[in-house]
Amino acid sequence: MATKQEWQEYFALINDRQPSADEVLAAIEKGEITLGNQEQTIPKAEITEDANRVYTNAKQHAGNYWTWVKPIIVNPSRSSDASDNTLFLWVSFVIASLTGAFSFSNVIRRGLNVALNSYSSFGTDLTKIRSQLSALNWQLFFYVVIIFAIFYLAALPGLLLLNRRYLTVKQTVSKYLKWFVPLSLINIIGAILSFFVPIASISISTLEDVLSIVNTFFASFAVITFILTLGAALLVAAQQFLISEVHLHQGKFDAAWVTLLQWIISIVVIAIEVRIIVIPLLQNLTQSIGTW
Repeated sequence: MATKQEWQEYFALINDRQPSADEVLAAIEKGEITLGNQEQTIPKAEITEDANRVYTNAKQHAGNYWTWVKPIIVNPSRSSDASDNTLFLWVSFVIASLTGAFSFSNVIRRGLNVALNSYSSFGTDLTKIRSQLSALNWQLFFYVVIIFAIFYLAALPGLLLLNRRYLTVKQTVSKYLKWFVPLSLINIIGAILSFFVPIASISISTLEDVLSIVNTFFASFAVITFILTLGAALLVAAQQFLISEVHLHQGKFDAAWVTLLQWIISIVVIAIEVRIIVIPLLQNLTQSIGTW
């Protein structure tokens, strides 16, 4: 074993660079560094230096992510070594799922809040309902995130099945997840717009103007629906491209029929997800509303 300073000097000699904070922690966990009494009182300047290294590494990773994103957004259909970065691929998937779910649930949240404010104008005390509504909004968002995530991955079983002879599981997953980079951009736009779409306000003076209320309601969801439909169309295009890329010249069957089969498999998977996951979630949400 060695002290931290000795280990750092040896590491720098071998690797021609200073170790990162993560590498130092890993060495401590492996027992390569001993923490005696002298190590327990680490100088404040050294602690600050380690913290700065962690911050620099985090900043560098963030910068690398945005550098990695740009060419994929411009050319999502082109093969690129960037698709080999598994971490960034899943980060993009998470961003797309969260922002897509947020754009939908945020419009509902705003609509419920406006309806509650309109109802309070009639002189009703809604303090308890407001707290229950806040909990409901968080529950709704959580459920919608799950629904978006499973729907987004519904195409993978078919792609893995139909491309199994030509691509490994990792290659198929990476090629599909790469399309979530432009999808995350579309969903971020939808999330921003969800704060600005019109929400119908109901009061005593507007109760007679039902047509205006209905038009505003549909207008508010039309914008978000268009954004989400655009994202869904992008994933449909991704499926077609990934099938054509493999089966257009070397597949046993024509790429058009394989693409059609892929869509059928995706629809079946979505139907199963709706039956097993979505319906129970909505039932649970309904029960939560029923306890008010």
